[in-house]
Amino acid sequence: MATFEQHISIDAPMDTVWAALTNPGTWGLWFPGVKGAVNLAAVRPGESFTWQDGNESGSATITHVDEAKGVIRVVTQDDGRPTTHTFDIDRTGGFFGLGGNDTKLIYRREYDAPGGFVGEFVAGGNPLDSIAVKDTLQRVKNLIEKGRR
Repeated sequence: MATFEQHISIDAPMDTVWAALTNPGTWGLWFPGVKGAVNLAAVRPGESFTWQDGNESGSATITHVDEAKGVIRVVTQDDGRPTTHTFDIDRTGGFFGLGGNDTKLIYRREYDAPGGFVGEFVAGGNPLDSIAVKDTLQRVKNLIEKGRR
């Protein structure tokens, strides 16, 4: 499985980051490859929606939501190929994580690359996926931090 993972520090409490991630109205602003989520009323396990990005479209299902641990997992389908997107938030600010406002957001993107082991090795070095993961995290950070000013 090709896996791309990065994290970013956001100057906001965990509750604020969680609220942004679980607001379906903001997904078109930050979710990777989704410029519009159709029929997404709530972020909860089992919810399905269709998405659009220019001429491309696909479907997605929210497979896991754990507010206590700050984890959301979504599986998107594009041309029948599933991609798993996992967002995991964790308090990082202050002394030993106490008293600070910083929250670490981790984003992991995973998919089975065509071509077996060799395909996964080649996909693992794919700069486009690495950039997409980094850009997604930056869009979430910008959305939250600009909204707090």
